[in-house]
Amino acid sequence: MILYIASIAGANVFMILLSIFHNVYNLQIWQILVASLCGTVGVIAIDGVFATIVRHCLPNKWFDHTVKMHLVGKKECSFYELLGIKHWKDNVLELGMFTSFSKKTISQPDSKEYMERFIMECNYGNWVHIACILSGWLLCLFYPAKLFLYFPLTICVVNSILSILSLLGKLSAVTTLLYVFDFNFLSSLCFTAP
Repeated sequence: MILYIASIAGANVFMILLSIFHNVYNLQIWQILVASLCGTVGVIAIDGVFATIVRHCLPNKWFDHTVKMHLVGKKECSFYELLGIKHWKDNVLELGMFTSFSKKTISQPDSKEYMERFIMECNYGNWVHIACILSGWLLCLFYPAKLFLYFPLTICVVNSILSILSLLGKLSAVTTLLYVFDFNFLSSLCFTAP
């Protein structure tokens, strides 16, 4: 959570300072503050709308552990290890409380139903973050073109980076399961691609 707050606050400070010291359009300070705040709240709202659509409007079967698209291969596992994801993934914000299923810890590792739900929730999270990366750029439609470099570009880049970090953390969750838990048990839940 600290990473998110620091990133968003840093981006807002950057936008405000850029706008004050490079005030090409003669904006007043209150206009700069409002534009910065509205952009931040706007991108969070857009992300929330698309997250709700992914989570509640799409069928559960698309996110099941048996869907081939969600399978984890050896190359993908190696890629996550190369990124050093085991060292920083726990610092990425986890918002499972909105779905009443937290993925911060695995509380029932011996329950097949629980593990299937855990993997399904991770798959939902993956697609929510992909939707947020893409939908966040809709914010640009609400700003005049002359302000594009000041506010929406910075906000959208920060939103995309934070969503990508979260996406990588979620994508590695099933990979982490393969390392931590018995492979025979997990192979009944997810099939590793060659």
